Amino acid sequence: MLRVTSIISFLLMILISAAHAQVNRDWVPLGQQSVGFRVDRDVINIGQPEEWYRSRSFRALHFLAERNDVHMMSVKLVYLNGFAEEFRIDRLIRQGTEMPIDLQGERSYLKQIEMVYRSRPDFRGEAVIKVFGEPVRRFGGPAGPPPPPDRADWTELGCQQVNLFGKDRDVIRVGRRDGRFKAIRLFVRGADVEMLDLKVIYAGGQPDDIPVKNLIRAGERTRPLDLQGRERAIDRVEMVYRTVINPAGIIGGQGVRTATVCVEGLQ
Repeated sequence: MLRVTSIISFLLMILISAAHAQVNRDWVPLGQQSVGFRVDRDVINIGQPEEWYRSRSFRALHFLAERNDVHMMSVKLVYLNGFAEEFRIDRLIRQGTEMPIDLQGERSYLKQIEMVYRSRPDFRGEAVIKVFGEPVRRFGGPAGPPPPPDRADWTELGCQQVNLFGKDRDVIRVGRRDGRFKAIRLFVRGADVEMLDLKVIYAGGQPDDIPVKNLIRAGERTRPLDLQGRERAIDRVEMVYRTVINPAGIIGGQGVRTATVCVEGLQ
């Protein structure tokens, strides 16, 4: 009996170590919540000021389940300016494992994370869900502020000002004379922009729809967006977007800022 107990204790130690091994040392802890047995809606308030985010953005979130399994139904991200986006999940996260959510771009200025979930009812009791942010990696280095626009390997292909209200559709014409590119990225200044659709038209006329439907904060760049093939000549870049107005900034006397979106190419 004693031997069996020792084996069980050893296996539990392995399971606990495996759970801790799921957390990458570079991930940023954003908060945690206890999970009830019934369907519950909880909020993790990150509670960081804007200054904290100036050198931080995340490419993915990781949800780690401890003490029990968690059935995650949905996740909503709410930003400091009130903008929100929701992810439908409907997935079981086993105890000691983590579930990643690819943010398909870069996220920053998070205010809170809302979750709809429940624990699996059994003898282990209520679960704890921990949330970590995976920092954006730029050029293989540590997460940090966006690289300056005048780097020799990145070329500014053109910029467009975004209308204050409603959707805006613009075309930045590049042309063969500007060379061939391996990737592009978007840079926003002036105000936040919600990117709705991005399409690259190559010199031969082939379209390339690039999934970049996310919020881009003023002063931030997206991650490099790879183009089809190795190096391609670009005819034009078509964008559908809209300015995200910050009510807090208007109340604070900053006024309504006009956004500008620039496209940069990597040769």
